[in-house]
Amino acid sequence: MEDLFLRFIVFAIAGLVIGYLSGFFGIGGGILRIPLFLDLLPIFGVAHPVVMHVAVGTSVALIIPTAIAASIKQYHLDNLDFGYLQSWALGTFIGVVIGMLILPYATTNILKAIFIIFLVTVGVYVGFVKDTVIIGPEPPKGIAKLSVSAVIGCCSALTGTAGGALTTPALKAFNYPLKKAIAIASATGLVIGVVASIGVIIHGWGVVGRPEYSLGYIDLMVFIAMLPMILVAAPLGAKTSNAVIQKWLKWMYTLLLFVIAANMTYHMLG
Repeated sequence: MEDLFLRFIVFAIAGLVIGYLSGFFGIGGGILRIPLFLDLLPIFGVAHPVVMHVAVGTSVALIIPTAIAASIKQYHLDNLDFGYLQSWALGTFIGVVIGMLILPYATTNILKAIFIIFLVTVGVYVGFVKDTVIIGPEPPKGIAKLSVSAVIGCCSALTGTAGGALTTPALKAFNYPLKKAIAIASATGLVIGVVASIGVIIHGWGVVGRPEYSLGYIDLMVFIAMLPMILVAAPLGAKTSNAVIQKWLKWMYTLLLFVIAANMTYHMLG
């Protein structure tokens, strides 16, 4: 019982930190949650062969509430382009399903490597090429659109992230309006969260080494402890960031991504 209480307190504090930083940098929390989970979950008995799977599973479950809130907000702001969203969501769905089919066959180290590559890619984009990449004069359509959204869905499912770090830049690169791109990214996160959560529950059912209080690969104790803290702390982080010069905010975030990637690489190779 003491261990359970300690687990709850530790992850509640972690939720405050992740929520604040997510709001501060204006990002989805998956990029920050996964490294933290990899440090904390083994302390509470999660076996190494499944630690990344539990980290990803719990992270995608935490996407759902925030994605719902963000999608509703974008709908009321009239930013959500349902016509464009329909086939984009289909491609995302296909990509997440592919990611979930890969998940059972990917080892913890393979998933870590994918996440490290993801971190470095986002870091390079944010720090060095943001707002300079133009791929086409108009948003992708047809097979190209399905392909782009499927790749984003698959990558997000395997990294436990909501897809915003890929969706918004990808649509902006095709000259899609920023506000509408952010709205599509919010809805993309909802698709990823729901479909991936179902997938990690199915694939993690009965797997040895999972936490005691888990639903498949979703650690329910961590989910319950972190969710309200994230929702409380994120607005505070966003408010604080308004006082920081945007250029410095960009470089702080870029440095953070590279530090996390370097630390994960060091521990994985070690």
